[in-house]
Amino acid sequence: MGIPSSDDPKHGRLVLVTAAHVLDDIGGDVATLTMRRRSIDGSYTTFDYNFKIRDAGKNLYIKHADADVAAMYIEVPPDLPITTLTPNFLADDERIEQLEIHPGDKILYLGFPLFAMTRGGFPFLREGTLASYPLTPVHSVKEWNFDGLLYGGNSGGPVYFHYENRYRQGGTQWGFDQGILGLVVQQINSSIPEFADKQLNYGVIVPAQFIKETLDNLTRGH
Repeated sequence: MGIPSSDDPKHGRLVLVTAAHVLDDIGGDVATLTMRRRSIDGSYTTFDYNFKIRDAGKNLYIKHADADVAAMYIEVPPDLPITTLTPNFLADDERIEQLEIHPGDKILYLGFPLFAMTRGGFPFLREGTLASYPLTPVHSVKEWNFDGLLYGGNSGGPVYFHYENRYRQGGTQWGFDQGILGLVVQQINSSIPEFADKQLNYGVIVPAQFIKETLDNLTRGH
């Protein structure tokens, strides 16, 4: 995401947001991002980019106190154009209730299942369905369930919505609404011991409100 600078609102800093357990599970001080450059002919070339997540064992990222969310400032190659989202895209309780988002609504989520990726290093896009109730208030609910295929490598991927001509508030609202609902943090398997290896094809989302709070803590601390 991109966070505007307090000194110059027209410029900002790039922030990496993911599930906290993704960074916690990386050994050592350095992590690797798969990045890409676009060629003149429109094709993409991938390359590995190493960056520090710890300094002498001390985390350079911060974590939310109650949710599986982490954020840190990150620098990328200066010749690499990056399209970022601002915190305005993060859907809080008010936004969810305004749009009347509810169980059964379709969601979209990005990730690298089993660490596979599409040509050019892009994540896989999948569609799921919100599957739990209630959705708000998020500080009481803590997390949401959704119906969708998940594998290792999906954790930390964004969950978002794009609704066109949505029926809400008693009528059709022409146009489109979009935003980030949260992050994928867990794949659920059966809790019954004899079926523990059975995937139930649903997962857990940490709501975007907790991302927003993590970003607020990051900017206050740096």
